[in-house]
Amino acid sequence: MTDRRATWFERNGWTIFTGISLVTALFGLGDIFAGGSTFGFGETVMFNRLTGTTWDALQAADPGAANLIDYQVRASGAWLLLLGIFSLAISVTALRRGERWAWFAMWVWPLGVALVVAVLWSATQARGEGIPIPIISGSITIVVSLLTLALSARRYLAR
Repeated sequence: MTDRRATWFERNGWTIFTGISLVTALFGLGDIFAGGSTFGFGETVMFNRLTGTTWDALQAADPGAANLIDYQVRASGAWLLLLGIFSLAISVTALRRGERWAWFAMWVWPLGVALVVAVLWSATQARGEGIPIPIISGSITIVVSLLTLALSARRYLAR
């Protein structure tokens, strides 16, 4: 049997998932605090493509609908925060130690984010100009997480 040195990804892939987890938790916190107002400054392209209007115009025309959207953004932010914290806990403990189940658990990132991007893409492709930010950031997350999983697989599967 040959003695091989572990690659950087085999030794440190967990740090990438730590970063993804922290960024997700921070986005969640941002959504909790910003609520629907995020559609007035950060997510305008997505909101305009989904609704055909602006956040300010919706608030003026239908405050009830704006309140519902505001609640949904905050509730989704809470779930993002919890997902980030949960993933962070797995990354800095079990994934760092090289536990196989943790590597399989990290597949939630490319698969889950791909599902979210696909749903958003299908909902926004018919209207407006520009690419919504979650499609861009989601695509980056998919690529980074898939590469990390692929390049660290030997550590978790070679038993």
